[in-house]
Amino acid sequence: MNIIEDIRDALLHAVEKRSPPPRTSMDLLTALQDSWCEFPPGYLQTPVESMPRRFASLLRARGARHDIKKVYQFFFWLFSVVFHSQSHHLFSLA
Repeated sequence: MNIIEDIRDALLHAVEKRSPPPRTSMDLLTALQDSWCEFPPGYLQTPVESMPRRFASLLRARGARHDIKKVYQFFFWLFSVVFHSQSHHLFSLA
C-alpha cells in the first residue's frame, strides 16, 4: 500500500545506475535531486491516483464499514487541490 516505498526504491535504483556512483553526501544529494527531476512528469501521478483504490481495498480487508464512495470522493478532491495544481516537482528536494 505504501507508494512512498515504491517511489523511494525507484529513486534509489536510478541513483545506483549512475556512473560514476556518488562518493560523498553532497554527490548523493545531487544524484538524488537529478534522478528525481529525470522522472517523467506522469511518473508520480500513476501511484498517487491509485491511492483511492488501494485505500478502499485496505478498508474492505480490515472489515471497515466506511462508505467507500466517500473515500474515493475525498481522494479525488485532495488530488485536484494538491497534485494537479502543482508540477511534478512538488516534492523537490531543493
